[in-house]
Amino acid sequence: MWIILLGFLVVLCVVQYISFRKKYAFSKDIPCVEMNYPLIGCGHLFIGKGTAKRFWNIVKLFKRKDKLFKFWMGPKLILATSHPDVAQQILTESVWLDKPFLYDFFEMSHGLFGAKYQMWKGQRKALSSSFNLRILQSFIPIFTNCSKKLVERLGTFPEGATVNIMEHVERFAMEMVLETTLGLDISVLEEADSLIVKIERYFYLTSRRLLSVHHYLDAIYHWSGVYRELRSLLNYLDRVVLRIVGDVSVRHANVDEKPIEADEEFKKPQIFVDEMFTNKMRQFTEREIIDNVYTIIGAGTDTSATAVAYACLLLALYPDVQQKLYDEVIQVYPSSDPEFTLDSLKNLEYTEMVLKEALRLYPVAPIIMRQNLDQTQIDGLKVPMGNLLVIHIYSLHRREDVWGPDAAKFDPERFSAERSKARHPFAFLAFSGGSRNCLGLRYAYISMKIMMAAMVKKFRFTTKLREEDLRFKFDAILRLENEHLVQLERR
Repeated sequence: MWIILLGFLVVLCVVQYISFRKKYAFSKDIPCVEMNYPLIGCGHLFIGKGTAKRFWNIVKLFKRKDKLFKFWMGPKLILATSHPDVAQQILTESVWLDKPFLYDFFEMSHGLFGAKYQMWKGQRKALSSSFNLRILQSFIPIFTNCSKKLVERLGTFPEGATVNIMEHVERFAMEMVLETTLGLDISVLEEADSLIVKIERYFYLTSRRLLSVHHYLDAIYHWSGVYRELRSLLNYLDRVVLRIVGDVSVRHANVDEKPIEADEEFKKPQIFVDEMFTNKMRQFTEREIIDNVYTIIGAGTDTSATAVAYACLLLALYPDVQQKLYDEVIQVYPSSDPEFTLDSLKNLEYTEMVLKEALRLYPVAPIIMRQNLDQTQIDGLKVPMGNLLVIHIYSLHRREDVWGPDAAKFDPERFSAERSKARHPFAFLAFSGGSRNCLGLRYAYISMKIMMAAMVKKFRFTTKLREEDLRFKFDAILRLENEHLVQLERR
């Protein structure tokens, strides 16, 4: 009996091995990283490693300059690139518009962040007008008010005080997001500060699963302590978000039907979440609204806050750049109480260059992933349907063959019109690229410019940190393992 059972298992393993080899035979000529081992692939680089070590091991994988290469995470083949040619193909061809199973770990599969192609396509089409220039203009008073409150909070610290600038920028970036996209006054949300911390923790713990091949199987993962903590976090977040969505629902149920004057409607902030309740192109389910609210709060807050925090730290490290940015802000907004408009913000050209260079060196989302919906070709290689490809934006943004031998150096002049015109259109992917790029790109730049202008008018940043002191941790967002510590000097 035992001999028969053993024989059956051997035959089963042989059949599975032959099937496995056949499935991935297309990839046999793709360069493979040298650190792969049977069964676990590159899993040994991440299992049991600290957060900073995980991040740098990923960077090591992408050191190679091949346009396309591969590695394994357990039995999963990962096609990988940090080359702008391949990134352009992946992000612009409709066959690569799907998200792979790894996004399911975030449990936001009914929103723009993690939805499968067909659901995403309908949502994106319905919401594409939600951040047009007219709507963005209506948000400027909110951005301005929040930036004033940010400056006031920073002004409560004594001269020369050391602060974690990320903590304060993040708080008011969330206030901007809640008010402009959800119509919610943060002062009535008792959990505001706790919400920021818990969302960060949720994304961090979920990101750990991406590199833990033994946790790809739910049967194993559900026994882990990480899973239990995640369920607790998600239960808390669901309660808060359901209350927010409920408040919006009540607002729509009680909406006054009296006509609104055209001028009044133009000045009134056009709330993003209202589009999901009133959209005539598509009816959003409650689950879709909830998942998109998660996306708005998480991605919207993190994008602006993280970019501005890194920019402040870089200004502290490069005082000559800080002085040039300050001179521009004072020239465009000499008043102590500036009035920001879409037209005047266009004149903050150097400020935008600083923000873009900060995002180049420290992209908010360092990795994006795609899955092909049908058989296709990458750089002459025929790829069957359903394969996973990773674009490592952090490495792409630091390629010396794209950005020059000083690619690791902070230099905002890289984004001058003269130096940008010959650059590959997909060399800079701070907000992804192609039709599945970030919907709130213009929203982010406007809010970031206003925050930066408000702060540098009042404060000079210095720091005791050095660039080599910055240690990153593997996360969905590029976060420091240490803090964005700067000293504040009043101007």
